Amino acid sequence: MADSANKRNIPIKLGDFSVIDTEFSSIRERFDSEMRKMEDEMAKFRSELMNRESNFFETTSRYVGLI
Repeated sequence: MADSANKRNIPIKLGDFSVIDTEFSSIRERFDSEMRKMEDEMAKFRSELMNRESNFFETTSRYVGLI
């Protein structure tokens, strides 16, 4: 009898969305964003490395030509 006195009806509104789907989508969007940032950073790093390498070999070839 005590249990039935403590029971309450709680209204629940059902929708067409799933919390799991929403969270997964959010995680996927954040992951895609982070991957784009990483790809941009890697492209920048690769470009800087190529510039330094070309400058190094240009400088080295000048000194070799002087010998």
